[in-house]
Amino acid sequence: MSESNTVPPLDIAFRVWGSIEKGPVVVLLHEGLGSITQWRDFPSQLHANTGLTVMAYDRSGYGRSAAGEPKYDADFMHREALEALPELLARLHISDPILIGHSDGGTIALIHAASPSNHPKALVTIAAHAYVEDIAVNQIKAATHRRSEIVKGLAQHHNDPENAFDRWANVWLSGDFQAFDIRSDNRDITCPVLVIQGDVDEYATKNMLPGIASSIENAESCLVSDCGHIVHKDQPDVLISEIKMFLHRNGIFGHI
Repeated sequence: MSESNTVPPLDIAFRVWGSIEKGPVVVLLHEGLGSITQWRDFPSQLHANTGLTVMAYDRSGYGRSAAGEPKYDADFMHREALEALPELLARLHISDPILIGHSDGGTIALIHAASPSNHPKALVTIAAHAYVEDIAVNQIKAATHRRSEIVKGLAQHHNDPENAFDRWANVWLSGDFQAFDIRSDNRDITCPVLVIQGDVDEYATKNMLPGIASSIENAESCLVSDCGHIVHKDQPDVLISEIKMFLHRNGIFGHI
């Protein structure tokens, strides 16, 4: 059974599987249009299969968290990684977390881990972006033509699905964001890292996987077969298995 709550005064919604007092804690960072509920049953299955406490949260303006900024600037992921996430972890008394981030959440996790002020125990990225590729920009352009349909689908997960969609699409398509590239910063990451991507990811070429992994010393990588951008939907069993083996190899033990 998971526990749902909000973090005052941030008004950030979060849910816990297990007990935060019993570390280490896995912290899940959702995608650019994601939320706690869009992780499906992945958090509960990860908790059941590893014995580790799992915490998922909705970033500001997503899911059931308080309204966020009406628009994103090009540095929005850096601000989330270096300001919002550290404050959240501090208020929840979570130290040395295991970060697992999907898409934009994976990018935020990478930025967070590269800062010498932060000390994650381990990091798993799932379909993260270390730089901007044309395939991602083109997919997001196409998504803007289906805005009404997508917003309707997001309504069950988000208090303000229109703003969640608009600020995500607008920043990704902005001229200022096209120079986004964190590969040089990734070299400062010192914790164990597993980089995962589906082989038919709609938002990235297969160059992204080695592009991220090669920018981090001793990072491991895994290309998942028959899998798109949302790995926890397309290949959940493979994803959990790869994460379990990675944690085991790095001495982070649950029910392995």
